[in-house]
Amino acid sequence: MDSMTIYNNSPIFIQNILTTLKGEMNLKERYGAFYKKAIEEYKNIRFSSLKQAQDYQNKKVSEFVKFAFENSPFYKEFYSNVNIDSIKTVDDLSKLPILEKETVRHNIEKMYTVTESVGIVSNTSGTTGKSMRFIYTKEDMQRRMAYLDVFKEMHGFVNLKMKKASFNSSKIVPDGQKKNVFWRDNLASNQRIYSGYHCKDNNVKYYVENLNKYKPDSLDGYPSALYEVAKYINQNGIRLTFKPKAIFPTAETLLPHYRTEIEKAFDCPVRDQYASSEGAPFITECECGKLHYCLDTGVIEQDENGDMLVTCFETHGTPLIRYRVGDRIVFSKDEDCCECGSVFPLVERIDGRTLDFIETKSRGRFTSVYLSLVSGDFLNSVKSMQFVQNSADTIDIYVCADSSYIDERMNKIIMDKLHYSMGDDMNFVIHRVNGIPKDPSGKYRLIINNYSK
Repeated sequence: MDSMTIYNNSPIFIQNILTTLKGEMNLKERYGAFYKKAIEEYKNIRFSSLKQAQDYQNKKVSEFVKFAFENSPFYKEFYSNVNIDSIKTVDDLSKLPILEKETVRHNIEKMYTVTESVGIVSNTSGTTGKSMRFIYTKEDMQRRMAYLDVFKEMHGFVNLKMKKASFNSSKIVPDGQKKNVFWRDNLASNQRIYSGYHCKDNNVKYYVENLNKYKPDSLDGYPSALYEVAKYINQNGIRLTFKPKAIFPTAETLLPHYRTEIEKAFDCPVRDQYASSEGAPFITECECGKLHYCLDTGVIEQDENGDMLVTCFETHGTPLIRYRVGDRIVFSKDEDCCECGSVFPLVERIDGRTLDFIETKSRGRFTSVYLSLVSGDFLNSVKSMQFVQNSADTIDIYVCADSSYIDERMNKIIMDKLHYSMGDDMNFVIHRVNGIPKDPSGKYRLIINNYSK
């Protein structure tokens, strides 16, 4: 009997214990010696000028490219015609070829510099539905967690020491559960996890009641779920018995009306940040409400269409250099320093986190962050996926995959996961195709909704 079967067939108090045990394992991976060292480094590092920050960035570029060339079989071949010693600055990156997602999909095992046994494995699925298996070194993972936590501490929240409520796609609620308990406790991280799948319609009141009892110091997770909670609070004139330090949305686009509704409901600031699941430099919001491109975490270039090409300094396990991540960025034209005092460049907005959704008959809307996980079991066999809705109760799923995709078994995985999240009153039709066309802008769309328009 596997661990999920044991979990799903256990009473809720046992599920809380199992969630905490999983949290204990994550603590060792994410918050070890590297984390503690990085916390102090990030807290103490101060750039007195933009030039000083750029000098630091140039140094990291040179070191990282050399590391990838010397330790990754893929880069040894990919850069065979490049004089690696000539890559000394950010400007020199233009001498290197662009790394496309399809290239990564076909070569990812040759990109690794560490094995799964000593690294941390992450299956990531983006807005094309592709699933890829990235390996992070423990130092990389802990440094990224440290950077995120220093960002949060800047806004008054201290991770692990304060209570947080996290709204995400963890499948913590077994299919068929009768009780209106849509959360589980991870005591190891001082965290209560709320199911993003069930945070809709008549369930929302239970979330609000529980939040009022739990009284978290921060909330984080999918803005669409946080928005549903905030909207219910505001429409019903509910008075909260707590006030968080801040709200930290992740994964989806933070729409302006989401921010307005959430800040009104919780009477605290919403602080946004960007860093892709594969690995990208951080973009974080300061106390003045402006987004900053964090030069000390990597490099963001733009091609002629505005697509982001990312080089992330904390991806040593699976190095990413000039990687077309699939999002677009618009830098601010304001060249003056921000009032917050940071010398990091300002970002006007980030495009690419899809705003499309599937409308279900009984469980509300589902955005791409829930659907992209469907292909997580398929590792690198799926090239791309697309979900098309033309009616209230039917979703057509187009799957472009290689010969390692086994129709009967893998189609069942898709069906089971979709019925879990969207309900048994929805129909799903799977089509195997040779390719999925791009939209007029040149980008793949995971979701096309021709019904809810």
